[in-house]
Amino acid sequence: MFEKYEKAGKIASKVREEAAKKATAGMKVEDLVDFVETSILETGAGLSFPCNVSINQIAAHYTAPPNDDTLLCEGDIVKIDLGAEVDGYVSDTAITVIIEGTNKEPVDEDGKPLKMPGRLDDGNPVVSEEELEERHKIQEASAAALENAISIIKDGVTLEEIGTIVQDTIEERGYKPIANLTGHSLEQNNLHAGLSVPNIRGKNPHKLQEGDHIAVEPFATNGVGLVGDMAQHYIYSYLRPRPLRQPDAKQLLGRIKKEYPYFPFSKRRFLDQYEPHKLNKAMQPLIRARAIYPYNPLKEKADGMVAQTEHTIIVEKDGCHITTL
Repeated sequence: MFEKYEKAGKIASKVREEAAKKATAGMKVEDLVDFVETSILETGAGLSFPCNVSINQIAAHYTAPPNDDTLLCEGDIVKIDLGAEVDGYVSDTAITVIIEGTNKEPVDEDGKPLKMPGRLDDGNPVVSEEELEERHKIQEASAAALENAISIIKDGVTLEEIGTIVQDTIEERGYKPIANLTGHSLEQNNLHAGLSVPNIRGKNPHKLQEGDHIAVEPFATNGVGLVGDMAQHYIYSYLRPRPLRQPDAKQLLGRIKKEYPYFPFSKRRFLDQYEPHKLNKAMQPLIRARAIYPYNPLKEKADGMVAQTEHTIIVEKDGCHITTL
């Protein structure tokens, strides 16, 4: 078991570092997601979840839908969140990068605006030096919070202590943790296994035990420290079988149950069988019947910029082991 967690962590760590170097201005989010997912799958591992590439105010749960034209732009603060699974044993890790390079015009060859659902602005933003400096500081606050949390994790440490050190670290730098986003425990075939690892202080006396597997993921922001759902959804999880009338929906649910019974998936996984419009039409009955669960992208409520840093950790008697280092 330990060896499989370790293998999943090493795969995710390597791909994370490669993706961080690859993310540059003018690159399509779709291409970055494809790079991450293909790199993981080529090792023989599976995906713990679709690669998230969440830009600026979007904190989490954005992945490229089919035909996504969203471009990365200079100065963007981008969260790359990914994971691998080996025989169901998972890793979950994230890094925040500040995008550098030369922007591309957000129009197609006919001059029409690109379809960019992963951005909250129309066109390439202009980021001032002051804004850029602050985005780096938000990034550093998240990373420091993770480092400080890891320094206290061992058998017997409470979740309250972890939340307190995360919040104190981020607030000492003048920013806020996102209160309604948390880390989580991990088990075989279960990405979110029951425990929530807080990013704020609060009464939570639960003590970690030697052998626990957890993902710690501090989010820092210059906003109000809360996220809310956006209208769209691009990531899904299988819930249960349901009686369905539409043949395409019934066929799709059968494939989802077979291929993704435990881990989240994206629409891109089914483009070998469906063209995008037909896929959307087949998915709607599954959502309405609660056969699958849609995850909405999460946006900072005051449009603050957001950074995230994350590692998968195994709790030990006198410390911890980071599988995604």
